[in-house]
Amino acid sequence: KRSLDAATVIKTTINMQGKDLTSELFRAFGQKAIKNNDKVVSTSAYVQRKGQLSPACFKHILTVFNQNLFNIQLFDHKYRIFAIDGSDFNQIWNPKSENIVGNLNHKGKPYCQIHVNALYDLLNNTYQDCIFQPKSNMDERKAAVQMLKKLNCGPYIVTMDRGYTGFNMIENCNRLPNCYYVIRTKTGYGAFKEIAELPNQECDKDIACWVTTSNYYYETHKATENVHLVNHHYRQYIKYRSKNTKDGSWDFGELCTIKFRTCKFRINDPKSGKEEWEVVLTNLNRADYPLKRIKEIYHLRWGIETSFKKLKYALGSVQFHSKQDKFIEMEIYAHMIMFNAVSQIDAQAYIPQKNCKYQYAINFKQSCFIIQAMYIISSSTKIFKKILIQIGHYTIPIRPGRKDKRNFKPKSAVYYLYRVA
Repeated sequence: KRSLDAATVIKTTINMQGKDLTSELFRAFGQKAIKNNDKVVSTSAYVQRKGQLSPACFKHILTVFNQNLFNIQLFDHKYRIFAIDGSDFNQIWNPKSENIVGNLNHKGKPYCQIHVNALYDLLNNTYQDCIFQPKSNMDERKAAVQMLKKLNCGPYIVTMDRGYTGFNMIENCNRLPNCYYVIRTKTGYGAFKEIAELPNQECDKDIACWVTTSNYYYETHKATENVHLVNHHYRQYIKYRSKNTKDGSWDFGELCTIKFRTCKFRINDPKSGKEEWEVVLTNLNRADYPLKRIKEIYHLRWGIETSFKKLKYALGSVQFHSKQDKFIEMEIYAHMIMFNAVSQIDAQAYIPQKNCKYQYAINFKQSCFIIQAMYIISSSTKIFKKILIQIGHYTIPIRPGRKDKRNFKPKSAVYYLYRVA
């Protein structure tokens, strides 16, 4: 009998952290090897068996896990609420990778980076879906539309940041069943002209835009009609255009009326620390969701930003155990599965609220450490109860309204020899 069957490889990969591969395999199989006075599974054997799997296997596990969630939290007892955003993951240099960024003819040294587009459940703290793209060829709007079209969960609200605003995105959301959206949009350069003309005061109004892919119609009607042109390869003469001309994604007919509700208000800008005028687009009912509630819904979007931080630094998704694109995709899926499992276990743990200034929540990083340590031992009900007790001992205070300036620092992949044992 093989010591490394497919189930063992999958379980081992899901439970991996950010150490080097030899240490990870000893953590997984060392106890059994010492008991039997045997040798631990070699890295070569693990890699060969892992090579027989595909990322689709881990994606299926993530999908099935999400389909079997219980006690699902709903917004206003009616809507699932999601956020869509992307994050970059650095890879160790691999000249055969499809995720190379930079040109070998330029002075800048090329590197490997994969862009992960994620669909995240904000109230249940779980990753629902993701799409991988090379950083150099990423298309976040296209990936977002693909994930939303596959989503089948009843009524839901999806929140997105400024990079997702576009006529194609808005119209897709308008036509998808059970889809409601809250999308932040640009207000200055690059904004829709209807939004750029809004006054500097709180406002809530409905806007309708004419959109066409016909350059003839646009040129003959732009003086008399409020019309927008989308450059699309199905309608334009590509051979007469510059190679640098970018096509706009468009999934609908030659002429289309796009309607949306525009909400303008002040929010805190994390980069400057000051309050700025911001505009969000939505199709939620004005009577049920006035300006104040729209602002609250968009504020929930920040949950996906903190989830990326936990995924990378609590579960070790910044330190992969391979250079191959296929293996890296497997590991990202595996970390998302473990992230979802930890989030669901944390939701069942008892949190003792002390008589203090703040309320307390489970320390996610320590929770990951405990669950991954016990994951190796057993998955019995008795062990699960012990996990819940241990998790409850590690809590952190919740400090509402706390503001810290975001410091952006470029980071490179950590090579195998420079990792903690």
